[in-house]
Amino acid sequence: MIKMIKRMILKMKLLLNKNELKHSFLFTAILSKLEIKISDNASTFVNYSYGVFMLSLIALLCFINVLFYLIVYIIIQQKDYETKYPKLKRVINYYKNMNLIVAIIESVLCLICLLVLTLSSLVLISKFHG
Repeated sequence: MIKMIKRMILKMKLLLNKNELKHSFLFTAILSKLEIKISDNASTFVNYSYGVFMLSLIALLCFINVLFYLIVYIIIQQKDYETKYPKLKRVINYYKNMNLIVAIIESVLCLICLLVLTLSSLVLISKFHG
């Protein structure tokens, strides 16, 4: 499992270096690659679609982050690195606690994005249907 994750990270680094991306965040890297430009006189539907895309992308990236946080947390728990490396016990405990806090924040952000998407879609459906 760890070898697979290391390979994925290495492939992502090679891909990012190959494409000469200069962003440290995946969100900005995706947006710069897509190069979506919306004109000022675009219709309301186009603006709404862009907003839905942005919220969906944020929710997807939050979900992926939380998933990886949980995988790393489970790996740390199963392998018991604290007893193998007693000098790193303080760092590992700090990482576990911070990892949990960040996962909670990411989960809340993902939930908020999904709620906004759902409620705005519901409002538009009721506006155009009735």
